[in-house]
Order: sequence, then C-alpha cells, then structure tokens
Amino acid sequence: MAALKLASPAAILAFFLAFSGWFAPAAAEELPAAEQAALGAIVDQAMVEKRLPGVAVGVWIPGRGTWVRAFGTGDLATGAAMDIADHVRIASVTKTFTATAILQLVDAGKLSLDDTLERFIPGIPNGKRITIRNLLAMTSGIYDFTIDEQFLADITADPLMAFTPDDVIAILKRNKPDFAPGEKVVYCDTNFILLGVILEKVSGRGAADIIREDFIAPLKLAGTSFPDTPDMPAPFAHGYYAGEDAKGTLEDFTRSNPDLPWTAGAMISTLDDLRVWAKTIGTGALLSPAMQRERTTFQPFTDNPSARYGLGLLEIAGFSGHWGMIFGYTTAMYYLPEDDATIVVLGNQSTNGSTAATEIFVEIARSLYPERFP
Repeated sequence: MAALKLASPAAILAFFLAFSGWFAPAAAEELPAAEQAALGAIVDQAMVEKRLPGVAVGVWIPGRGTWVRAFGTGDLATGAAMDIADHVRIASVTKTFTATAILQLVDAGKLSLDDTLERFIPGIPNGKRITIRNLLAMTSGIYDFTIDEQFLADITADPLMAFTPDDVIAILKRNKPDFAPGEKVVYCDTNFILLGVILEKVSGRGAADIIREDFIAPLKLAGTSFPDTPDMPAPFAHGYYAGEDAKGTLEDFTRSNPDLPWTAGAMISTLDDLRVWAKTIGTGALLSPAMQRERTTFQPFTDNPSARYGLGLLEIAGFSGHWGMIFGYTTAMYYLPEDDATIVVLGNQSTNGSTAATEIFVEIARSLYPERFP
C-alpha cells in the first residue's frame, strides 16, 4: 500500500504501459471457418429474435484465433451498415470504471469498504447500515430509482430531460428499501449513482474527470468517453427503442442526457476499447493484488444464480466483466483469465433492462467453451 502512495495510479499505469507493451494487440489468425460460421449463426438468430437492427462482435483468444464482425444496420434512416468502429453507449459497463476509481481510493487509504453511506450522504433509508462494500456488491437493499414509475414515464417521454443525483436521492426518500443490507444480491443502478457522489466528495474531483484522466487517457482509449452532452462521436451506431416488449415501432433513441445514468451508465465506447478495458479490470492491472481479490470475490444474484457479482464486476461461467443496457443500446464485455480471452458484443436496440447482448455473449461463449456451460 505504501508504494501506491508514492505515485498516482495514472502515473503507475503510464509507466507500466510504456515498458511492458502488455496491452499492445498482437496479430492473430482468425478462428477456423467452421467456428466462425457457428458464431455467425448465433448472431443472425439473435438479431431476428431480439429485433436488433445491428450487432458488432469481437472474440479474441490468443493461440486459438480472433473473430471481429459487424452485422446489420447502424442507421435505419440511411441504411448505413453497422461497423466495428462504431461508437455506442455502453450503459452499465460504466460501473466498472466507477468501481475501479472507488477501489483505488480504498487502496490509497482515503476510503474504507466499511465506511457507511450515512457518512457521505445523510438521510438515506438504512444509510447508517449500508457500507461502501454493500453499494459495490449490489447488497445494499436500496431502492432502484430506474424502476420508479414516474421516472420511467418521464424518461420514455423525454430522454433529454434534466436530471441530477439529487433527483435520485429524492426518489429514494419516497420509497422504502427493498431488503436489509447484506441480505440479498440484487442488481440496482442507484448504488452506482451514490458511489459517484461519494467518489467526488472523497477525491475532490469530478467523477467524469477522474475517469477521463486516470483511465481513458493513460490507456489510450481513443474511442471511449464520459460525455457531457447528448451527442455521439463519429462514427456511431444509432440506438433504437421499440417498447418494453421490443415489439413496437423502432424509435431513434440515440440522443439522451448523460446525466440520467451518470456514473451508473453514461459512458460511450467501441469494440476495440472494450477489449482493452476488459483485460485491464479482469487482471487487476489498476489495483493492488489484495484489492483485486476483494473485487473478484463473487456472490450469486439472488434471482439469477447463474450470474455472480463482485465489487463492480460481474461473472458468468468464469468470464468476468459486465453487461450494459440503456434505451437504445445493449452491451456485453467479458474476459476469461485462464485463456486471456475476451468477448465483446454491442447491439443497437434496447430497453433499460434488455439482456440481448449478454444472451448473445453466453451463446458465443457456450459454443467456444461448451465445458463451462453444462
């Protein structure tokens, strides 16, 4: 821990990148034709079943092969094809950045996993019992603001509406907690809005600035951003919403206010950048070994034991990473440490809870690693 206090995480990472070449992508052969055909069939079927206009997929398995492809349409108005270079909103993959920043503060001794929510944001129900660990691990029991009926009606009517963390806190104060802290593992976006507030209070810096300066810049994630406007960087895939059952008219939901999901889901990225980020967090390159062990102590979700959650990190069948879903876009980003393998899936039609990209990821991973999916 003493070594971490001698230099900033960004400086340590820059030195590591400069001299190791660890993140430099090596040329690789493509996967065998038969495997590519099988994976293509999985994507084609999912696009029909999930009404996805476009999908981009990247599979990188050192010593075995790669498969990077775009399918379908990125812009229904012009008919432009989906492209592997397209920017998309990555939604809850943002949580992995927020969590990493929080865990770096713990590594630096500026925050403890046992600190309570009440210390930073007074007046939240159960705030004196909810800890930083509970927020990171989805065990806080706090009410999820994204299921509030008024919030859902408002955001569906106007994805550009003004919204701040204070609005989230107001929603919390008018709703009861779902369960006692530590009692269950239940996915909840509110946890990471509150972590964003805590991140800013403890660090004295803006959350977006931390992510830009400490992660995006030193890792050279040129296609990744924490936006402060509704606009998308070019090139980008348009995002679509077709109602909660995905059966309605496909409406363009590309532009949305990044303040709505903020540190729980505001970020934008690309296939290649997510490949780098997946390995970065999957190997613990930005944290002390002890903190990475804490992060990767996974517990099964109460309502879905096939997926498990650590500290801002999700695990499915040995792959660690995260899913993302927001109006217009669905994302899956996972890394398998044993094989140094990465799988990323991006889609451009989603609700705030669609798991289409993760379902495609699971079928691709099952095809490539059948022994992991009995």
